[in-house]
Amino acid sequence: MSMLKKSAIVLCLMVLMVSTMPMTVFAAPTQQFTLKLGSNTAPSHPENQFARKLAELVSAKTNGNVTIKVYDSATLGDHLERQEGLRLGTIDMTLTSIGYLGGYNPIFNIFEMPYLFKDEKHQNKVYQGEVGQKIAKEVENYGFVMIAFLEMGARHITNSVRPIVTPDDLKGLKIRVPETKSSIDALIAMGATPTPMAFSELYMGLQQKQVDGQENPLSNIYASKFYEVQKYLSLTGHQRFEQICLFSKLNWKKLPKEYQDAIMQSAAEANIFVQGVVAKEEGSLLGELKNKGMLINDVDQSAFIKKVLPLREQYAKLYGDQAKVYFDMIDAAGK
Repeated sequence: MSMLKKSAIVLCLMVLMVSTMPMTVFAAPTQQFTLKLGSNTAPSHPENQFARKLAELVSAKTNGNVTIKVYDSATLGDHLERQEGLRLGTIDMTLTSIGYLGGYNPIFNIFEMPYLFKDEKHQNKVYQGEVGQKIAKEVENYGFVMIAFLEMGARHITNSVRPIVTPDDLKGLKIRVPETKSSIDALIAMGATPTPMAFSELYMGLQQKQVDGQENPLSNIYASKFYEVQKYLSLTGHQRFEQICLFSKLNWKKLPKEYQDAIMQSAAEANIFVQGVVAKEEGSLLGELKNKGMLINDVDQSAFIKKVLPLREQYAKLYGDQAKVYFDMIDAAGK
């Protein structure tokens, strides 16, 4: 069975699950709240589809007493600015990635190491299991409440110079990376020259040749129209992308328990919905990007894996026993 057909079946099953879920209305409180949720990406991106579905479900479960307003495209600031907004209580929710929490505890850098997970199943087992619970408990120490882990697909490299087949092909190329230690270390290990840059500045950076390329999931590449300024898409799959939805702990405490429960249940349902979106897009976006003129190629993935292997030992030494605990849990989930 083709991957596209498998994706379609998965999507249908997920839609069926959502459509048959009983609608629970948490109606006891009468207070009204308007919550601000910020993201970095374009409106069509799956994370914003999650956000809009979350808003819809929360409104229904609270009889319209809780409204979530979605601010996409970094209109509430970049990742770090939004996180600070959560800590101060000026923003209620943010969609971000785990690596951006490294400023609070460097241990979070290990979760964006290249080729950490065998596949999507391994990744989901990690974040939806004991590791995810441990991370959720940890982030509360920094002023956040974990609302959801969102699997967003594998990251691939695009550039405007040449196809990337082996690590040697990355030599001399300036590749934009997120402003996180793990992303910078990964691209150095793979052989590129990483250039940290805010996502909101990336399209212009590519257009003006400040960088030669970038790395992102297919959904980001398509939604942000990077195909307009990039020619080559190389399927490195070097990192499986996990977005997280965080809530301000300061503002969370202000919500009645019934509304907290409504948000958590809505997030779980919206997550099922968006995984269907991601599965569908993973099966179709390669064709869409090819139609937009991108030249797509597979890579010698074993050569890239060999290049980045020393990173695990480096991080294990750098972060000590806490890293060992997480690595052991991640490895166990992959068996």
